[in-house]
Amino acid sequence: MRSIILVATMSMGLLLASSGSANAQIDIIGGLLKRVIMAIDLRVQKAQTQTIFLQDAQKQLENLMQQTRLADISDWVQQQKDLYNEYYQELWQVKNALKYYSAVKGLIDKQARLIRGYKQAYTALARDEHFSAEEFGQISSVYQGILKQSVSVVDELNTVINAFTTQMEDADRLQIINFLSCYTNKIIHNLVS
Repeated sequence: MRSIILVATMSMGLLLASSGSANAQIDIIGGLLKRVIMAIDLRVQKAQTQTIFLQDAQKQLENLMQQTRLADISDWVQQQKDLYNEYYQELWQVKNALKYYSAVKGLIDKQARLIRGYKQAYTALARDEHFSAEEFGQISSVYQGILKQSVSVVDELNTVINAFTTQMEDADRLQIINFLSCYTNKIIHNLVS
């Protein structure tokens, strides 16, 4: 750029120093100035083009960095989602296990009361002298039937709570446990009556 200005200035000086008409010199100077201005304008345009190119490159780089950050954030969010999903699944399983435990514990307690009641009743009947051997045999047979029903309830309970043997929904499993609990209540009621 400096060289263009220097050449233009020297050319103007030579033209002024030489003899000739003033109009011719003004035309020549005007032409040289026009060329100098065009050269300067061309350089400015090249600088602007280069600046625009660099700005575009910067934007592309920023976009790439944003995409990388977004990908990192999305990966982190997915990891957190997977982690908490596993956590909630485990909590759900614990909740279901606690429901089963409570229902099964209640049923086992009822079965234990049934066996204690059976033992007490059988012992009381064996000591009672008012019953004949035939009557005692019939009563004993009824109690044996009640005991068999109790054993069948425990077997059914074992099948229901063993998830590897019996595939069923949790609601169905709890429904059967509740049914067995009610059935055990009836057996206890019959034993006490």
